[in-house]
Amino acid sequence: MPVQISLKKQFFQQLRASTDFKTVAVLLCDFLKTVSISQNAQCLWQLVVTVSNVNSQAYPEISEFDMGRIVQSAQADSSVDYSQAFYLAQVSNSHFIIDIAPKKLLDESDKNILLDILSATSKHIKYLLTQYHADQQEIQLLKSHKIQQALFDISNLVYSEQDPAILYKRLHEIISTLVYAENIFIIRFNHLTETMQFLYHQDSVDTDIINSDVEFDKKQMAGSITLAMLRSKEPAWGRSRDLIEKFNIDYSIAIGPDSEDWVGIPMIENGNAVGGIVLQSYLPDKIYNQDDINLLTFVAEHIRQSLTRREQTEELELKVVERTAKLSQEIHERQRSEKIQSALYNITSLASQNENIAEFYPAMHEIVGQLLEAKNIYVAFIDEENKKVNFAYRVDEFDEFVDSRPLTNGLTEWVWASKAPVLLNDTQIKRLKDQHITVVRGHAPKCWLGVPLIIGGKAIGVIALQSYDSADAYSFKEQELLMFVSTHIAQALEKIENSKRIKNAYSEMETNVLKRTTELEHTNKALREQILRREDAEHKLKHDALHDQLTGLANRNQLYVRLNQSIARHQAKPTHLFAVFFIDLDRFKIINDSMGHWVGDELLKIVAERIQRCVRKPDLVARLGGDEFAVILNSIRNINEARLVAERMLLVFTEPVYIQGKELFISPSIGIAISHDRHKEPDEILRDSDIALYRSKEQGRNRYTFFDDALHQSSINTLIIEGELRRGLVRNEILPHYQAIFNLKSKKILGFEALMRWNHPERGLLMPMDFSDIAKETGLIEQIDWQIYEQVCRDLPILLGIADYISINVSPRHLGHENFANRLLSLMAEYGVAPSNLHMEVTEDALIEHPELGLKLLTQLKLAGIKISLDDFGTGYSSFSYLHKYPLDCLKIDHSFIKTLTNNPDDKTIHLVSAIHALGMSLGLEMIVEGIETDDQCECLQNIGFSNGQGYLFAMPNAIEEICSTFKLTSA
Repeated sequence: MPVQISLKKQFFQQLRASTDFKTVAVLLCDFLKTVSISQNAQCLWQLVVTVSNVNSQAYPEISEFDMGRIVQSAQADSSVDYSQAFYLAQVSNSHFIIDIAPKKLLDESDKNILLDILSATSKHIKYLLTQYHADQQEIQLLKSHKIQQALFDISNLVYSEQDPAILYKRLHEIISTLVYAENIFIIRFNHLTETMQFLYHQDSVDTDIINSDVEFDKKQMAGSITLAMLRSKEPAWGRSRDLIEKFNIDYSIAIGPDSEDWVGIPMIENGNAVGGIVLQSYLPDKIYNQDDINLLTFVAEHIRQSLTRREQTEELELKVVERTAKLSQEIHERQRSEKIQSALYNITSLASQNENIAEFYPAMHEIVGQLLEAKNIYVAFIDEENKKVNFAYRVDEFDEFVDSRPLTNGLTEWVWASKAPVLLNDTQIKRLKDQHITVVRGHAPKCWLGVPLIIGGKAIGVIALQSYDSADAYSFKEQELLMFVSTHIAQALEKIENSKRIKNAYSEMETNVLKRTTELEHTNKALREQILRREDAEHKLKHDALHDQLTGLANRNQLYVRLNQSIARHQAKPTHLFAVFFIDLDRFKIINDSMGHWVGDELLKIVAERIQRCVRKPDLVARLGGDEFAVILNSIRNINEARLVAERMLLVFTEPVYIQGKELFISPSIGIAISHDRHKEPDEILRDSDIALYRSKEQGRNRYTFFDDALHQSSINTLIIEGELRRGLVRNEILPHYQAIFNLKSKKILGFEALMRWNHPERGLLMPMDFSDIAKETGLIEQIDWQIYEQVCRDLPILLGIADYISINVSPRHLGHENFANRLLSLMAEYGVAPSNLHMEVTEDALIEHPELGLKLLTQLKLAGIKISLDDFGTGYSSFSYLHKYPLDCLKIDHSFIKTLTNNPDDKTIHLVSAIHALGMSLGLEMIVEGIETDDQCECLQNIGFSNGQGYLFAMPNAIEEICSTFKLTSA
């Protein structure tokens, strides 16, 4: 017993000192044999290390079996068979097993020893497993850090400015820290052409040097495993012979030495292989595993991304370099151009400053020398009369200056005769000389350039440059430049000669100056006055071209110029707002017609001055014609600034105007448009402000209105209606509807009034209020009226069976045409309509708009037998003044007076209507009341004395077909 205790104690000491599973297992088996518990105890164990996935760290997946629970179970159950195997630890797919298998039943003492020993062993194995876990995690952490550092080094490396050869060598070194990479090459691949470029190649067996700039096509690389791998877009791994067989490559054309292990990783971008990394091993003990493949795939993707970014950076830098070079070239060309312009200016200026020809040539030589190599130069003139070449200026390294020489077949004469530049090198000069085509005097130059001096289309001389040093000292570029310069030199020489001639002429005239001084003074004075008058006239013409003659304001031309500028500024900077005011004077025509054009002109001057008082200096006020004005408010920050200016204008117009002692009041209607992206042309923003102006007039005048989205949509709708109206005219959709005019007492039909209606194909029957304003604004009202008139002429014979006449309405625009009466009478004659059967209705607005021509036309129609009615009487501005002036037969009382009419004696309307009736009767005019809708109204009107009228009480306006059906008439 003491021996077992001692051995047990010794076991525990050795167990604590054990650091691996095998030592623990052997120690346990030896102890069981020693204490005679089991002579057959043996250790059956295996530790398997599994990998969760390719990218994770390797570690043992171990689930422990608690030996303590086995011991406790054995203590609680005496029937436990200790011959069974005890599992101390379970590992994935493997076990660590201690098989005791005793041949005898154990006594209580052996049981206790066995349970103590097994419990201690279990705890120690758990400890070792925990330690193993920690060690594996530390190994994986170091490996992960190593990979991260490699990837970081790769990213930093591609952004360095190292030479590509050094860059790829450093990449090789980084990859070597992760896997065996003694033999490696990096490829760039073009998937479209299937060409490969070996960016880097390092091989211990295949030592051939491959040029990284050479691209190998698919024919050259037909036996390449690398090409097959890149085509597959998948990693390849294995012995080179196996891969040759896998990719079905003919071994006889296979490229490269056999390797024990071959790994190829493609670099994929946008689904295509753009390159790859290949590693080879020629050693049996250097074999790659799946972990290496996974790691290389990860690294290859980082290398691809890094190389792509480097290529993009290099491409950007190349573009920057190219752009810089281009800009440098442009700057150089611009500097050269400026230098040429400066030289030409200096030559021109030289002619003005130096009338002395002897001073001109050296200065000219210095200027030309700034542009060209002009060490040897001469200027020669041809004297045809004396058959000489005169040298006005010459500087030469070898030949002395001569004044002249005889006219021969020299190079100078060649240029002069051809009037074209000549550029020759020494070989060409020698050939011409040997062929006796030309004569070369003095030292033969290696390069000769001559251009003609031409004045007025005639060659007068030659300027030539010579070089004795280089045969290509001058080129066509220099020839073109010297030709350009020669033109200015010729002009300068001509100017100098002219100046000399003028100076000589002045010198000759000096003797006569004293005699004619007085005469010349008078002449000069007259000339100065004439020049001043001409300058004043030119100034006035320029001013008149851009200003209104009456007010001095800008006119339409200047307005358009400024609007174009404002629109351009707004388009360049949308926050730069401006506003356009369209201003029209309310009832100006009345003042102009009643008080005379002189008063109207004075009024317009005062209005112009008042508008100018309301704006700032940078703003523009323009008169467009008549009583229309426009204002451009530049650089406004918001709409409120335009609103303040508009309110200021309305305020200044509240002040009366005094002209010829008369007090006049005038008010403006203002339309305002704020700059918008849709405004591309001046007409567009003027159109918008004009639309807003009409809205101001519709709302009662003497106010301002801003053009907004609603008005924009309204204008679009107007365009739509205008288009539909034009198509409706073509399709004869505009037709007359006839409303009967009755005798109020007998209810007999006296006549019909023709009212226009639009039979719209989609919207149904439209009243005039739906389209007449647009028709008037666009001028279509005249076409509509003539279409109505023609239909009335067709329908009149039918309606004469129940009525005596048809009344037609005449728009104001008709009274502005000289031939209106003749055209109407011709139409009536064409359809056989008697003048007595056709009445005309005109409004007071039509008479106001065309007073003189309207009177002439109405008189002509009245004489022809047509009766004329004044429509809407009582709604105009000065109705009574027209009753005795125009040839009227009838007054039509507007329906607005009838709406509130009652028999109440205190009703003001009945007194007003009675007064109108009395007025009309006193003038001998027929009276017709419009808009009778109730019996009470009809009774009241009869009590006043009215005999005739029309309205919904009697009949609605109807088409000719409905009237024929009602009265059983036969239509044509």
